[in-house]
Amino acid sequence: MTNYLDSYKSIFLDIKLRDFLTIFSLIRNEKRLSSYNILNQNLTQFWLDKNHFTNHFYLPLLCVRTGFDLFLRVNQFPEQSEIIMSAINIPSMITLVQYHNLKVIPCDINLDTLKIDINHVKRLITSKTVAIVYAQIYGRCVDVSELLDLAYEKNLYFIEDCAESFAGFCSCSSKDKTTNLDLYCPTRIQNNSEPTCYMGHPRSHITLYSFGVLKFCTSLGGGLAKISDYNLYKKMSELYEKDPIQNTEQYYTNVKKYFYLFWLLNIPYVIKPLMYIIRLLNLNHMEFVVNRLRAFSKPPQPSELFLSLRRQPCRPLLAFLYHRFQTYDYEHLHKQKENAFYVINNLKQISTLQFIGMNCQLKNFWLFPILVSKPDIFVKILSKYHIDAYRGTTQLNVITKQLLDADNLPISIDDHHKCPNAEYLIDHVIYLPVHCYVPKYVLKQLIDIVNRTAQEIEQYHLRSKL
Repeated sequence: MTNYLDSYKSIFLDIKLRDFLTIFSLIRNEKRLSSYNILNQNLTQFWLDKNHFTNHFYLPLLCVRTGFDLFLRVNQFPEQSEIIMSAINIPSMITLVQYHNLKVIPCDINLDTLKIDINHVKRLITSKTVAIVYAQIYGRCVDVSELLDLAYEKNLYFIEDCAESFAGFCSCSSKDKTTNLDLYCPTRIQNNSEPTCYMGHPRSHITLYSFGVLKFCTSLGGGLAKISDYNLYKKMSELYEKDPIQNTEQYYTNVKKYFYLFWLLNIPYVIKPLMYIIRLLNLNHMEFVVNRLRAFSKPPQPSELFLSLRRQPCRPLLAFLYHRFQTYDYEHLHKQKENAFYVINNLKQISTLQFIGMNCQLKNFWLFPILVSKPDIFVKILSKYHIDAYRGTTQLNVITKQLLDADNLPISIDDHHKCPNAEYLIDHVIYLPVHCYVPKYVLKQLIDIVNRTAQEIEQYHLRSKL
């Protein structure tokens, strides 16, 4: 049987060649673009039209971290104020909190539901607590209504990090031909239908979206903040207007870099012969690729971080964001979900293999993570069969690990602050090449090999106990 597994990677860019041609044209013809204010208005009006609820305000951003930093800048919380954060996030979000002389208080998650326990959160709240930040990860989304009730009761800000959650707009508000239904859609709730997309809770003070290079509907950069409080929106937007605008040349440099990586990640006819050479020379190609996809290959110094974050998006990026939302083919998301469930339903549920967030209310699939008992061995065996599983695909990390490496620790890493579930996830997660571009016959090969590998490791584990 011909092995096609080498032709597909565990990550891909959700963009087509024609979209690259569009952004190159927008950059080349920047002088012909509308004014900055008009481009901003076009983008925010588009999102307003797609929203069920009219009491929201939208702020286009350079990235999610820019929005979070803006929130911290305008509030000027007293030093050593505490922000409770769900235990899985990217390192630079923690760095932002620490730079503002605030304390991060981690809260563990449930691996099946990805929820944080409401009673645990209550125990973590002190007189110094000012906000709760919950990150919806891997495209799985949970109802945060209970957390919001608690935040409002305690007079705390509630921020949703939906960087990995965008899956289109609710069709009953966007009036398009799709059958997308948001988790909080009144029509969906009334009809008791399955949710298929997530736009954040309508009562969240801030919801942050990312359209970075690895995200669905990528614009190769950019993000958006949905803000439910007008006074907060006004403060954030007025402060942001004082920040310099991103240099178009810098965005152009990133776009060119991603264009080259597009061929290495998305085009099987390029990937397969290249993988032959890579395996022959025993090169760590994924580390090379992932480092070039990230803004930072390691947690940045504050000065480096803020130099890159405190920028408004350039005009070509704003125009490209608008173009992507107008022309995006949401069939990609349906195919992604179909392929993911096909693999899940055919992988054997044994002790050495576990899925993440399968009891969430909404299960979409940004990447395809699984938990395995011996991740390094698992990846090595899969590699021999030409399956490109990888451990460091995302920047997601468990907060406690970063805090232990920093001076700004929570009160103590005691039982209240420990996050064993999140630590287990980060220590045991691997990412498989399962996405919308992988054909079924290749997925069948993958399923067979992953099942055999999991059984081999389980048998070895059982024998070692005897």
